[in-house]
Amino acid sequence: MMTFVDLILHPKTRLALANHLGQPTHALLLTGDKGVGLGTIARTLATEIAGTNVVIVEPCSHDRQKTLTINIDDIRDLRTLVRSRRSDPLCIIIDEAEKMTDKAPEAFLKSLEEPTPQVFYILTTHLPTRLPATIKSRAQIVEVLPPPVETCESLFAGSDPAKLAKVKFLGERQPAEIVRLLNDEEYFKKVSLAMAAAKDFVQGSPGKRLAIVAGITTRDGAIELGKNVARILLVTADRAKNPKTVAASLNTVSNVVEYLHQNGNIRAQLTYLALNV
Repeated sequence: MMTFVDLILHPKTRLALANHLGQPTHALLLTGDKGVGLGTIARTLATEIAGTNVVIVEPCSHDRQKTLTINIDDIRDLRTLVRSRRSDPLCIIIDEAEKMTDKAPEAFLKSLEEPTPQVFYILTTHLPTRLPATIKSRAQIVEVLPPPVETCESLFAGSDPAKLAKVKFLGERQPAEIVRLLNDEEYFKKVSLAMAAAKDFVQGSPGKRLAIVAGITTRDGAIELGKNVARILLVTADRAKNPKTVAASLNTVSNVVEYLHQNGNIRAQLTYLALNV
């Protein structure tokens, strides 16, 4: 079982989390980029605080809906669970908390406003801007920073040398992402192909770009393309003839990704990206 000492963390993040473990607050909100390991960190902290008394709430399908969410019934079940006073600590993890829908955030807010002694909440989100300010204001927020490159080196011990350089680039100081790339060959191939498509997108003509975006049908796929395009632009920026053009392109990509996060039209945003980068 992983312990806090085993976690690969940025020194600032480790200090903030160590302080939390020394005196756990009623609610902790972990934020950070996808791949930094928010879920692993949350589970490790919960075990340190409450041993085996850990409950995990994750987005799931309700009434055969395709979109995974945390709905009000999930939160009501928690309120029933914590209604009685406890003599031993209980830690509740709410993973991807931004996926609470409808009245779920309002119902959860009551748990934060009326805390039960010995009950601790750990929330995770890669999209803190999509969480209500009322929830964020009642939680201790710790941003999980990408750890230094040298700290991640231990993850590569015994890995395939032919694969090493590519994983280091694709994983980019994201421990959870690196581990998955090393251990899941299908996932490694999928991510590699997605990055290759982004490279073709940056180097291609408008027609080539439109052909690439025509094959993307999901919001997650569109957001992934945007983020990968930004990565390629940053990596190749030193070879650009006009740095101002790169800066403008990065601003365009950032805006498109933000609009996609806000449920902007996928086809319209990708078309705009193809014609303006």
